[in-house]
Amino acid sequence: MSGERGQRSGRYCRLIGWLEQPQTKRKEFCSPPVGEEAEVADAHKPARQQVQQEAAEAPGPWLEAVCAGLQSGPAGATAENMLERLPSTHNGDLAYRLREVVQLSAGTTSWEALSSSIALCASLYARWQGEQRVELLWAGPAPTGGTPARRIDQVLYDLIANAQKDILLVTFAAHKIHRLAETLASASGRGVRVRLILEFGIQSQFQLTHDALKAFPADLQAKAEIFYWPVEKRELNLFGKPGKLHAKAAVIDKQALLSSANLTDDAFLRNLELGVLFMGGDMPTRLREHFDHLIAAGTLLRWSP
Repeated sequence: MSGERGQRSGRYCRLIGWLEQPQTKRKEFCSPPVGEEAEVADAHKPARQQVQQEAAEAPGPWLEAVCAGLQSGPAGATAENMLERLPSTHNGDLAYRLREVVQLSAGTTSWEALSSSIALCASLYARWQGEQRVELLWAGPAPTGGTPARRIDQVLYDLIANAQKDILLVTFAAHKIHRLAETLASASGRGVRVRLILEFGIQSQFQLTHDALKAFPADLQAKAEIFYWPVEKRELNLFGKPGKLHAKAAVIDKQALLSSANLTDDAFLRNLELGVLFMGGDMPTRLREHFDHLIAAGTLLRWSP
C-alpha cells in the first residue's frame, strides 16, 4: 500500500474506530494525534467530521443511494459533476454536509473509497445506535454540554421522505409548512397511506388561531384520510370551553416521534421545543393502535370536503 493511500485509509479507519467505542471512551480515543500523523489528521479533519455526521444522521435508503452514486461515478469526475449525480434531499443539513464532504474529498481520495468509507461508518454507527432505541430531538437553541440531538423538523422530513407504508400525523396547530406539505404529497404520490388527525377551529370553539386543515393543500386533503375530534364528544371546562386536541405525534412505519412542537414554522424554527424519537420496539405500534381505537370508537371522525 502506498504512503498516500495508507494515510487516506488511516483517517477513515480512525473514524470507524471512533464509532466502535462506547461514548465514555470516545473522548479518549479521539485524543489528538502527534507528529506527522497530526499533520495528516488536521488536514483532513473537516472531511472526517462531515463523514461522521452524515453517517450518523442520514436515513439509510438515502445514504445507500449516495454510496451507489459515488461507486458508479467516473473516477475523474469533478466535485460538481459528482454532486449532480447524487440523490437530493429535503434535509438542508444533510445536503450541506454532503456537498462539503464531496468537495473536501475531491482530489484527495477516489469516489469509490469515499463511498466505502461512508458505508462502513454508517454500518458501524447503526450497530452502535441499535442499542439506543430512543433519541432526543430539539428545536430552538442548540443543546450544550455535548448532548447529541437532531432537529425535530429535519427528522420529520427524513421519516416522511423514506416512508414506505403508513404515515400518521397528529397536531394541534399547523401553519406555514410548505416543505412538509410537499414531502407528504410526494409520499402520498408513491402509494404511502397518509392520515392526519387535526384540530379544527370550529370544533375547539375557536381556541385555535389558524385552522390546521388550511395548512395542507387541497390535493393532499383529497388524498389523505383526515380526522377530527367533534366538539360534542369533548369535556367542557368551568367556562364552558371544550378540551383541545393538543397532542403532537408522528407514527411513520416502525418509528414514532413525540414532541412539544406543533406543525408550524415557529415551532420548527424559532420556538424552544423538545421531542423523542422511538425507533423500533412496540411504541410505534402502541401509539398507532391508540389512535386506531379512537377512530373505531367514533371519538375521532373522518372529515370529508
